[in-house]
Amino acid sequence: MNQGALKDASGAELITDSAMQAPTRVRYRVMAFLCALSFLTYFDRVCIIRAQQDIQRDLNITDQQMGWVLGIFWFAYGMFEIPGGWLGDRFGPRSSLMRIVLAWSLFTALSGSAIGFVTLFICRLCFGIGEAGAYPNMAAVQARWVPLAQRARFGGLLWLCARWGGAFSPILFGIVLSYIDSAPAREFLRSMPLLSALSDVPSWRFGFWGAGLLGVFWCAAFYPWFRDLPSQSKEVNAAERRLLPDECTRESHSIARSTWVALFSSRSLWGLALYYFCGGFGWSFFVSWVPRYMKDTHHVEFHNSEWMAALPLFVGGLACIVGGTICDLLVVRTGRKRLVRACFPIIGCLVASSAMFFIRSAESAYQAAFLMCLAAGAFDMGQSANWASIVDIGGRHAGLAAGFINMIGNLGGFAQPIIGAYIFNAFGWNAMFGVYACAFLLAASMWLFINPERTFHSEAQPERH
Repeated sequence: MNQGALKDASGAELITDSAMQAPTRVRYRVMAFLCALSFLTYFDRVCIIRAQQDIQRDLNITDQQMGWVLGIFWFAYGMFEIPGGWLGDRFGPRSSLMRIVLAWSLFTALSGSAIGFVTLFICRLCFGIGEAGAYPNMAAVQARWVPLAQRARFGGLLWLCARWGGAFSPILFGIVLSYIDSAPAREFLRSMPLLSALSDVPSWRFGFWGAGLLGVFWCAAFYPWFRDLPSQSKEVNAAERRLLPDECTRESHSIARSTWVALFSSRSLWGLALYYFCGGFGWSFFVSWVPRYMKDTHHVEFHNSEWMAALPLFVGGLACIVGGTICDLLVVRTGRKRLVRACFPIIGCLVASSAMFFIRSAESAYQAAFLMCLAAGAFDMGQSANWASIVDIGGRHAGLAAGFINMIGNLGGFAQPIIGAYIFNAFGWNAMFGVYACAFLLAASMWLFINPERTFHSEAQPERH
């Protein structure tokens, strides 16, 4: 029953004019903002891959040092996920997302001013700290603004935008770099009195400075309009509020000690966290080593491998939305949420493991690209089911739950570039792909411990008999 509804003397809810209204569609605008943000998160974290070769040359950075630069983002991002999610649950995602986006935009821009390994390392470290909490706060928004029956579908759309942000980042960033390096652009800079000193600045620096501005534009559009709760928005009518879950009526709240105990002892959350650790280890290959692999093994230069680096993420994005849509339909039809949700990531990881293993046998760049697309698409077929399960298990503490899972999960992204560089230098590409295949297998096994039908904080309450 909707809170605040009119009742008669017997306590029955009366049908009012507001009950006959068509629901407003503000929740779709909220999701549009989240999708744009999801695109930006991956655009800014992946664009460095396109400029990697130029950065290493200009700053005299070795492969091992670049591995640390790529990995430290994931470490810092993971370590600050719980604080980021907690701040969103405690004070509301509106202000938290504003802080997060402005912070990561600042350090994205400052990455373009790095003068060596140490300064670039510090910028990427602070970039990871700044971006930490983005997805936990998006989960908190979805817990309040997305109907239960549409969570996998909307989660798929969110991750489609994330994957496409990563897919198009090297291409769009490459276009920007090519334009800045063009004769007309350089001549324009030389002709401007205040900009002439920048005429010989490497194009990758301009690219990072421009990328930092994108987040500022998002904040300027989002913050004045968005509200933490549907009940706080004048644009949301009673009919739309009735479609939304109980979390839509909850103000920001403190977190009891028993909830913290349940967070760190929940089998479902640990299962999801380790799933993301293992799966993230394997998946992060697509945003770190693809251009280098194509150059070393199939002799495709960096500037010609942009589409090959983009395709796995593009296919993965499509798989996210397809998997989410099918998952929601099957859950509604069968009523077996746990079984349906488990099928997508388990089967997806098994296929991804096989595809990554057989990349070792690819005889051409096209065969390798096909297998990478198969691996990325199969893995991402389960992403919507995973995300919807995080929101369901988290409930009113969805931000905190997502922060915990991302903290553990992103340690896999941190370890992969560093371990990958070691394995590559010591044993070669074949050994690397064998390790990635094993990582996906381990991820699949984690779904034996996950139950999306129960919130983790219910474990902090005494059972009722």
